[in-house]
Amino acid sequence: MSANGDFQDFKKQVLKASVQEIDEQAEHATVMWNFLIAFAAKKHFYRNLIIQVFNKLMQVPSWVAAWEVDVKLHEKVQTLHEDLQSAIGAQHEVLRKSIAPAASKSVTLVRMDERPEEVRLAIEREKIIDAIKEEVESEEWAPEEEIEAEVSAETSTHPALSALQDGIDAAIAIDDPSKMDSCGLSALNKLRIGCISCAGDDHLFSQELDNAPKVFNFLLSLLKQHKEFLNGVAEVINLLMASTWCSAFEKSQLLQERLRELPKPLQAALGLQSSKVLAHIDADARRMVAGGEVSDDMKIVADRMQSIRAPRMSGGYAQASKSGSKSVGIEKWKAAKTPEGHSYYYNSRTGESTWERPMELGGPLVYKSGDEVEVWSNGMRAWGKGKILQVKDDKVTAEFCLRDGSVARKELPCQHKDLRPAAAEAMQAWSSDEQEAYQSWFSAMKEGSSSSKPALQVSQFLWRSGLPREALKQVWAIANPGSRTSLSFEEFAKCCRLVAHCQALDADFVKRGDRPLRVRLRTECLHTRPPALPRFEKGA
Repeated sequence: MSANGDFQDFKKQVLKASVQEIDEQAEHATVMWNFLIAFAAKKHFYRNLIIQVFNKLMQVPSWVAAWEVDVKLHEKVQTLHEDLQSAIGAQHEVLRKSIAPAASKSVTLVRMDERPEEVRLAIEREKIIDAIKEEVESEEWAPEEEIEAEVSAETSTHPALSALQDGIDAAIAIDDPSKMDSCGLSALNKLRIGCISCAGDDHLFSQELDNAPKVFNFLLSLLKQHKEFLNGVAEVINLLMASTWCSAFEKSQLLQERLRELPKPLQAALGLQSSKVLAHIDADARRMVAGGEVSDDMKIVADRMQSIRAPRMSGGYAQASKSGSKSVGIEKWKAAKTPEGHSYYYNSRTGESTWERPMELGGPLVYKSGDEVEVWSNGMRAWGKGKILQVKDDKVTAEFCLRDGSVARKELPCQHKDLRPAAAEAMQAWSSDEQEAYQSWFSAMKEGSSSSKPALQVSQFLWRSGLPREALKQVWAIANPGSRTSLSFEEFAKCCRLVAHCQALDADFVKRGDRPLRVRLRTECLHTRPPALPRFEKGA
């Protein structure tokens, strides 16, 4: 295993262990202190986690004693960057005495998020995140031992903000029921990790406020379809409603209506997470909360989320651009879709949401007889293609095909959310050249079956594209959003198409491999044929 993997395992074990359990391992203290210093000297990206480990180990008297008597450890820690020494020294008086005099003078000036009380809160957040990752047991896109490069600390986004963005992007990428079934839980877990990472830091949440309606719609749709995910949804709702995101919910009648569509016990469970949610649930659900009829699990969620979102400062990171708030002088309406595919519109300035298309985007939809449309079937949770048979006053009669092949009719108001114009094919089919090349590469993989291949083997094949790891991670996130351990031909072909686009894009843009690349790959590249087939080096 690589040094990164060794550290991650050590960190995980230390943070979740009790003081007594760590004390029982005191014979290994000197070796692990040496490892920790050596890792800190090279892996700047892990700074926050390294400080958490120092903080936790310094709560164990036997490990403090091991550090205090070993002069060589003191000499080694003084070789670290002075700023990092100060942050380490701030965790315990014994550590402060060990660092260089100049660093010791700066201990009282360390960033807010690196002060001991804040680090202890961060430890609690990290323990929850580790538990989520263990619970999911998802496959990484590539084996750890093959990953030695890491994102530069100087050029990367704040790690917590990056985690939040990953969760948001995973949620808003789900735009039909089939994706919800296959990738909904994975997206929820990414959201949980992102929200827990940012808990209490409203500066980070505010940078993503424009995505609030889409994320709330995802959460409500997921819970409506999968009540077994209540705990995870409740965690996220609790944290979002304690941030500036609550304003988007409070201003949106559409979201409040969708909340009240949930069964009353689910409404009550969410109401317990926030007084601002409680104010908008059904009266019977509010009585359930008042009467203590909500499960103890939901009370535990509320208490635990409260404990990790104590108010904190931004931690010394660069402030967001003033333009990030997107405050404008005119109404700024945007179109979006729920995970079921229902279109809605929200105003990024006022926070208002509506099912009916506003005048700024073309006004109410107009239908005529013969128009091709799609109609939503609640029973089958799917859209059926059909035609308008009749338009009378503000209502239409549509005939459409259900998923089982039967034909149905519905009369609906013209602006009803269950009626929409027939959509063009969202994704261009594989060209004959794509089909031939992708099938050839897929079939050549020795492991797996004719219909699916192990994710590990696919990831090893993608390495041969020569793309940087940062870009391949984005390719993998889009083609395999559910982190499945085996990929079908269709998913493999998506990987190949995205690789081809990356090879044709600006090299610097691809190398950064951050959110703009992920968004472009998902919204543009996935749906269009690449200018040329992807290039892969021949395997050994």
